[in-house]
Amino acid sequence: MARAAATGAGNVATEYRLGFAGDIDLDRSNGFRRRMTEIIGQKDFGALTILYSGEGGSTDQSIALYNFIRSLPVPVHMHGIGHIGSAAIPVFLAGTQRTCTAHARFLFHQYDWVFTEPQTLHGIDEAVQRLKSDIELARTIIQSQTDVPEDILKTLDGRAAPVILTPDRAKAFRVVEKVCELGQAGRNGMKVAVWTV
Repeated sequence: MARAAATGAGNVATEYRLGFAGDIDLDRSNGFRRRMTEIIGQKDFGALTILYSGEGGSTDQSIALYNFIRSLPVPVHMHGIGHIGSAAIPVFLAGTQRTCTAHARFLFHQYDWVFTEPQTLHGIDEAVQRLKSDIELARTIIQSQTDVPEDILKTLDGRAAPVILTPDRAKAFRVVEKVCELGQAGRNGMKVAVWTV
């Protein structure tokens, strides 16, 4: 639950809106975690809304961010503000409340793995095992949080062509609860502060 509108001594609580847009990699993920932790520690903290858009990126970090957000001691509202695709989808699904603008979209496609240096057979085998595991973890997260059908889930391992969900289709599959614009005022009379990662 969001904290009450007052934090004591007549102070009004703040709904923090944290903007995150970009690829998911180790540095950006650590910055994202650091910023969420910093916001939750603010004396006037009342609620956290993440203004979220992401191309995807590291499947490892995607799963780690999902688990981090789900483990926070406060509810997190994820608000989709643009393209949310690939490994960014499990991160978005970590929100206890999920909404998006009318101009957002959700891309489901085949996960991949990038090698940046020469590999041994064992290194390639390990990458294949990790990628298969990450695909299965992502599939489990999507199934547990949404009604996305199996024919779309098959895109994750390449058994189906990529699929883009419009906001209305995302709502039909429970990826989001509502398609809306956030107001200038915060929820429950809170003031709003906007931060970025």
